Amino acid sequence: MKNMWCWRCQQEVPMLDEEEYNTMYTLYGECFLRASKERKERSRHEHLPLPDYFLPVSKEYERMTGMKDIHPNVVLHHRIATYGAPCPRCSKPLCTPIARFCAACGEVVN
Repeated sequence: MKNMWCWRCQQEVPMLDEEEYNTMYTLYGECFLRASKERKERSRHEHLPLPDYFLPVSKEYERMTGMKDIHPNVVLHHRIATYGAPCPRCSKPLCTPIARFCAACGEVVN
């Protein structure tokens, strides 16, 4: 885990390394399959609200990072590998590993 700027959240957040991300991705998939299965098997009035199926994802992210009340879909965006190197001018990470300019300050990166 590493605190980094998130372009979607517009703030520094705990970003997951590959091992942590794989744990979260697997858990998210398990929650998705459970929700799909239960929603097919039960009537509309018997199943949980969709966000409740993904509470384990939010809780695991909180356990790993200490950050509370994070939407489960956001957790999958907090992956170090999806961002580029820090900008030499403003230090925010480039939006992608192949970005050639910084979206925050406009610095051209070689």
